[in-house]
Amino acid sequence: MNQRIAEPEISITGEQNSVEDYLKTLWDRVRTAGEMIRELRGEKERLGSRVSELERDLSSLRSEILERDQELKRLRAERAHLLSANGNTGFTEEERESLRAKIHEIISKINSHL
Repeated sequence: MNQRIAEPEISITGEQNSVEDYLKTLWDRVRTAGEMIRELRGEKERLGSRVSELERDLSSLRSEILERDQELKRLRAERAHLLSANGNTGFTEEERESLRAKIHEIISKINSHL
């Protein structure tokens, strides 16, 4: 009978150790998970800051592109105006020669009347 009493006590002690080991393992896993969560939150915050920075840069670059596009349009209009002011009205060389001849003819007629 003494043997039966000793065996259940040993088995209870074995179960206690098993539960303690299980709880220790569980606690280690919970602690590790907590550390990982903390690290991930920090990384999320850093990434959020980086995204905000990149969005600001993108906005700045977009407005710079718009400004340059407007400047380019202004310069093109100014160029077209200068080209038309310099006599480049789109006449062909034959049309210019014909116009010169008519102008010389008119000047000759005016001179002859004077």
